[in-house]
Amino acid sequence: MEKKKVCFPCYGGCEFWNLKEALNYVKQMPGGLSVYIMDIVLYNIRFRDCLREEGIEGVIKKLIDEAPEIAYETDALDNLKEKWRDRMKERIADYDIRCLPKDDWILIEDCLFDGLNDIDSQAEIYGNPRHLFQKWYTREGYIRNPAGMHVGDIYENYPVFDSYDVGDNRCYHNYVFSRVPLTEKMMEEYCNKISSHFNNCMVHEDIPESLLPIIYYNGDSDYVLLATAKQNNKKNSI
Repeated sequence: MEKKKVCFPCYGGCEFWNLKEALNYVKQMPGGLSVYIMDIVLYNIRFRDCLREEGIEGVIKKLIDEAPEIAYETDALDNLKEKWRDRMKERIADYDIRCLPKDDWILIEDCLFDGLNDIDSQAEIYGNPRHLFQKWYTREGYIRNPAGMHVGDIYENYPVFDSYDVGDNRCYHNYVFSRVPLTEKMMEEYCNKISSHFNNCMVHEDIPESLLPIIYYNGDSDYVLLATAKQNNKKNSI
């Protein structure tokens, strides 16, 4: 049987050869599968599509088909149902959201990037919309994308709560992509039309599709979240 990879935000690792391997891993983590089951569904295209099209019972059946042991994870399944009832007040967007290892090749439309560092090196404009004075900067010495894809970086510094946080230069990053050169006005449009959630994450279920694709990186993990229109994911969907 074809192995179907599973990737989701998880401490110590994010990519697994199949759902059974992922289950065995998270069962050793605090909270077990209950903590991760919703992210497994929302950030892997086959489960996400199933949830949107067949509802909660359909996606539970699909999970059990791939890893029969999940049928015995009653607390996790109850937790998934409860979280889904809460989410029904919102919607599952028609576009795809995936979790990917940050050092893997990442396909953005027809442009292939050699991981997050490659994307960051090609960011031609960057800034923090919360700054009171100058918000946007043109990056000198960025690497021009040979395929003509323009990259921008919307960042937010980690919060400083006490003296231990002083000197911490990590940031939350949201990378945006355009076929035309990005301007300050365009960067403001991203910020005005896409809300930022916990830890300044702009990858969620309420992104105007005209502003896709977008990548979120939380600054210190091994994965990114990538939101793309459906037609852009056929080559490396999981």
